[in-house]
Amino acid sequence: MFTLSQTSRAWFIDRARQAREERLVQKERERAAIVIQAHVRSFLCRSQLQREIRREIDDFFKADDPGSTKRSALCIFKIARKLLFLFRIKEDNERFEKLCRSILSSMDAENEPKVWYVSLACSKDLTLFWIKQIKSILWYCCEFLKQLKPEILQDSRLITLYLTMLVTFTDTSTWKILRGKGESLRPAMNHICANIMGHLNQHGFYSVNVDFALPSAWRCDGLFPDLVSYVPHNNPVRWSDGRRWHDWQL
Repeated sequence: MFTLSQTSRAWFIDRARQAREERLVQKERERAAIVIQAHVRSFLCRSQLQREIRREIDDFFKADDPGSTKRSALCIFKIARKLLFLFRIKEDNERFEKLCRSILSSMDAENEPKVWYVSLACSKDLTLFWIKQIKSILWYCCEFLKQLKPEILQDSRLITLYLTMLVTFTDTSTWKILRGKGESLRPAMNHICANIMGHLNQHGFYSVNVDFALPSAWRCDGLFPDLVSYVPHNNPVRWSDGRRWHDWQL
């Protein structure tokens, strides 16, 4: 038989144990609530930041109409960095299209070195960042090409755009910056192109060419014959010619 004092002591110990367990459970709940709140706040902050960046990108391209002053290469570079920072293929496909058109438009400018997108490759401070950026952009072009169907008119316009991007930035022959006095830069720029082609090939560039361009030529003969015939044959050949620069990391 337990005495009254022993019973009271056991009851008190049991109550203390239950209270301790309840406090531990409460602490776990509070910690879990803090973690959930942190994730929610993080998600909301990221979403807000992404909306603001996308709004800024949209405003940039809205102001970049045919009648406006051409944007400098640095402006395009900065907006491209922001787009690539949050890029999602399904959500940002139109923004990416506008970026590519803006880049190609800058390359067509006459006697405006600051406008040429490729001019940033000559900047000591931006060369590495530019190379990294153009590699990402060209690979996204390849990713889009995998999804597009040449027999669809809307897609055929985009195919032409992305193929033009690939041709333009894997070959220096059309770069106006290399004309005249800029000819001395050609060897360095050829090395950069070889480096870009090596990067693309590592990620499946050649297979994209073969899987997309050749069947496209069979299905849509005459739709964009120059680009379709040029990319699958010339780009691998140029990459092969520059393969000794394949491991040259910038």
